[in-house]
Amino acid sequence: MKRFAPGARIWIKAAILFIFSFVLITYLFIERDKKASKAKFSRHAAVLAIDVWALDTSGVDAYLQLAVDASHYKKLAVVLPDHEHFAGVVNSSPNQLDSLLNRAGLIGTRSLSSDITYEGRKIGTLKGEQYVRVIFPLVNILILLLLICLIFVFMSYLLLHRRQLEKTVAERTKSLSASETRFHNLVNLLPEMIWEADKHGNISYANKAAIDRFTLNNYEHNNLRWFDLIVEDQRMLARQNFENCLKGREEGLQEFDAIDKDGQKFPILVRSSVIKNDKEIYGARTIVIDIGDRRNLENELNRAKKMKAIGMMAGGVAHDLNNLLSGVVSYPELILMQLPDDSELRQPIQAIRESGLQAAEVVSDLLTVARGIAASKQVHDVNTLISSYLTSPDFKRLEEIFPQISFSVSLNPTTSNITCSAIHFKKSLMNLVANSAEAIGPDSPGQVNISSGTAVSSNPTIEDATVTQQNYTIVKVKDTGMGLSKKDVEHIFEPFYTKKKMGRSGTGLGLTIVWNTMIDHDGWVEVDSRQGQTVFTLYFPSTEQKPSESQEKFDWLSLRGKKQTVLVIDDDARQRDIATKLLQTLNYRVTCCSSGEEAISYLKENAVDILLLDMLMDPGINGLETYKHIVKIHPRQRAVIASGYSKSMEVQETLKLGASSYISKPYTLEQLAQAMSSALACN
Repeated sequence: MKRFAPGARIWIKAAILFIFSFVLITYLFIERDKKASKAKFSRHAAVLAIDVWALDTSGVDAYLQLAVDASHYKKLAVVLPDHEHFAGVVNSSPNQLDSLLNRAGLIGTRSLSSDITYEGRKIGTLKGEQYVRVIFPLVNILILLLLICLIFVFMSYLLLHRRQLEKTVAERTKSLSASETRFHNLVNLLPEMIWEADKHGNISYANKAAIDRFTLNNYEHNNLRWFDLIVEDQRMLARQNFENCLKGREEGLQEFDAIDKDGQKFPILVRSSVIKNDKEIYGARTIVIDIGDRRNLENELNRAKKMKAIGMMAGGVAHDLNNLLSGVVSYPELILMQLPDDSELRQPIQAIRESGLQAAEVVSDLLTVARGIAASKQVHDVNTLISSYLTSPDFKRLEEIFPQISFSVSLNPTTSNITCSAIHFKKSLMNLVANSAEAIGPDSPGQVNISSGTAVSSNPTIEDATVTQQNYTIVKVKDTGMGLSKKDVEHIFEPFYTKKKMGRSGTGLGLTIVWNTMIDHDGWVEVDSRQGQTVFTLYFPSTEQKPSESQEKFDWLSLRGKKQTVLVIDDDARQRDIATKLLQTLNYRVTCCSSGEEAISYLKENAVDILLLDMLMDPGINGLETYKHIVKIHPRQRAVIASGYSKSMEVQETLKLGASSYISKPYTLEQLAQAMSSALACN
């Protein structure tokens, strides 16, 4: 349907209003005129009543003539009750206008009749015809209505144009307001801080990020200069940077240290750009980027590089030390087997062996820091492991050093089992307890509590951990020491970062060992420290599996071989010699190869019952690649992995290929006997 223009719609409305008004007024006026004519005619009849009663014909004719002339009657007549004509007058000469309008049909006549009564009795009837002259007032009404309609149209046009103008202004205002709102919303969504300042540096606008970070709630009234937010020793440089910007010399990103609303200093990058109005500079707009996270990431990266360098160094040193310590541990063990019980040499040789084992423990710490130890993990009861530590010589020695400290235990009997390396669990617990005791001090009374339990949580070291919640077994070590500062908590797991007393605290790697052990066990460690209390919480993934029924030590004599053939693959001649002597003592027949390539070549022509395989054999292929080639020749080849240093991934992959177990160097005769016996017992 075609739509009319606003102007046409006004005219249509005006026409409809005009027609409706005119018809209504015409109808009302004609009806009123009829009533008025009838009423007037009735009055004429009342006036004539006396003359008609007196039968005064001359008086009646005279009145009728006056009425005809005064009220535009065409004719009037009085008729008696018996229809006898009594008197009558005819307007034989109407005025020229009436005649003209009558001939044109613009005025008509109206028949009127009214009873003539005297003292309640009808004595005659007044009849007549009257010219209907409503055309004259109707013309006046028409003119008036036209004038009113014209005024209505004019006022409507004015009102329409005003509304259109107001609508246009409102739409533009709304558009500007929406654009301004959109701009503010977008600016407030930015993580960067933004503000505008006048020529003096007073902040006139700031986005939400800037208001939240600094004290800018009433910046419009406080005349706050933005460079006053910079640390004092850099404030003059920031002001100079701002003034250079106003002069048109923008200097790009500048780095400063700012002070937030809490009084904390943090690094920022600042860049300013002038604000012009009709080519006149009246201020500058500044974007501020908080680079604290970036600087922290840089520090983390540097720390990671440092850790990697330490790890590489530790791994290389550990590998070489373990090869050397194998002689310190294994040769004394072989000598002790040949010495009589009453020999004076037994004690010093035993001391040499124990020193070698203690040195191997230190090397094990280095391997843990390097994340290069492949620990054997089994299902264990956490409460049993904690109780075992509390009866160990290490804990007894700790109680002697710190006699004023009360050690307590709160073990939850419903605590779930975990899959872990028992050695590394106990070492982590020992480091935490020793750390707590050192935090209290040897001469200060205090308490250290060890507790266990179960919690449902998500690993914070895994992305989207919120959707991977699972059960964790927790171990808490709580002390009543002085607590740790925020800086200490940030660095406490770094190698060699310690607040303990030198000479009493071991290698300085204790908490680093705890951290790496938890990562290797797919868990994590949390620290909650405040004045007078520090709590370390270890999170281990829980398991529903049961611990092995028997974890007791075996007598190596019961694990001697039955002349099975063993191929020792190791690049170190001393290691091959030690392995040969220990295996021969265990009743095995031994063949040695100094590289993976040599072993592969040997096994193409020969077969052996089991391999004793080293993982790192420079410069040739490593143990994993060697075993991959061997299983192609002998698919069900048994093997025991033995290495002073290897990455868990390589060990795990080798175990998946079919290797039976892993033992770390330096290994004892008993450890070797158990590993070989278990491997040969596998189908």
